[in-house]
Amino acid sequence: MKSRSRLSRSMPTRRSAGQVTAKSADLVGQGVQGFFAWINNTFRGQSKEFNYLLGMIIALVVFGLVMVLSASYVVALSSNSDAYSIFGKQLISAILGFGLLGFMSRVPVRALQKIAPYFFLTFLVVQLLVLFVGTSVYGNKNWIKIFGLSVQPSEFLKVALILVISGMLYQRRDYFDDVVNTWVFPLAAMFVALVLVLGGKDLGTGMVMFGLSFVLMILAGMPTKLIWTVLIPVLLVVGFLASSGSRKARIVAWLNPDAPDPTDVGWQAKHGIWALAAGGFSGTGLGDSKMKWSWVPMIDNDYIFSVVGEELGLLGAATLIVLYVLLTLALVKILNRTDRLYEQFLMYGILAWIAIQSFINIGVVLNFLPVLGVPLPLISSGGTSLVATLMTLGIALGIERRNGSLPRVPRTRARTTR
Repeated sequence: MKSRSRLSRSMPTRRSAGQVTAKSADLVGQGVQGFFAWINNTFRGQSKEFNYLLGMIIALVVFGLVMVLSASYVVALSSNSDAYSIFGKQLISAILGFGLLGFMSRVPVRALQKIAPYFFLTFLVVQLLVLFVGTSVYGNKNWIKIFGLSVQPSEFLKVALILVISGMLYQRRDYFDDVVNTWVFPLAAMFVALVLVLGGKDLGTGMVMFGLSFVLMILAGMPTKLIWTVLIPVLLVVGFLASSGSRKARIVAWLNPDAPDPTDVGWQAKHGIWALAAGGFSGTGLGDSKMKWSWVPMIDNDYIFSVVGEELGLLGAATLIVLYVLLTLALVKILNRTDRLYEQFLMYGILAWIAIQSFINIGVVLNFLPVLGVPLPLISSGGTSLVATLMTLGIALGIERRNGSLPRVPRTRARTTR
């Protein structure tokens, strides 16, 4: 009798374990179903402009992952014996970035307007910390270690600048002719961010940050006199910074590429051009670059376009440029469909960021510009840059989500729209 009672007491325990396993499987199944339901609600049933922009983003990110895998495995293998370490980090960043893109596409624009000042102040503080506890890469102190991960706060500071300047201008939309009450605060926000970034000697990021902020304000309606009042001093400061130390040597090497170069300061630029020349029309073949074998520094990041040209040739490089043009046109379409002033300001900043940074990176590799150290958006390796760019493009998708849900009305001038 005792043995039976013991057996009877033990059997429910076994059934409970089986029930727990089944319940766990059900929870996992529900989680997977919920994830795909979220994907369906987030990305399906949207306007053709929404799908067009999303398609361009996906195409560029996939293109970038393939090229990072090809360009980085030599560098990764030589540094830590794992040929796929850089690609693995980029893949994880792409997954996180697309999750953030989907999330930002669901955030109401009014919520962005409310949190913009706090978001901006947070990353101003983090960027300030970089100057004291950050790490330097090739002379630029623009990274900080957070939980063992190397993060570049200035990438998120770009997002914050777009949000906060757009909000400031929207609040003073009826007083654009009042320089003191309207333009002092956006300009102050821009200059404080620039001082912190340039304090880390990152001239390339500073130029992109100034470009996106200034273009945003010009398109919003900055008075012409104020444009020149701001632009001339900034150009003088940039000239001063560019004439100091290694930057001056880079500019001299850029202006005189055939001059003697005993310190090899023009090494990166010369070998980048040679990589493009070696690719010819159709390229050497994916994975067959010779310049990535330690001939071009930062070849998986700032100079990844040279690998595109070498392995995929003029055809591949031109295809990538066309993808950027199509991405820009997709953003312009969304801008033209937007009837709210704050959203128009946001789109000005997003457009300026993508266009300016892409132009600088490709211009440097083609030797149209001196070396500045700016990544190619959505293509270059670098998790922070990829996540921040996808986050920003998620805002654009959110604006188009609202556009697609509203009846179309004739668009009036931005200055008079509420």
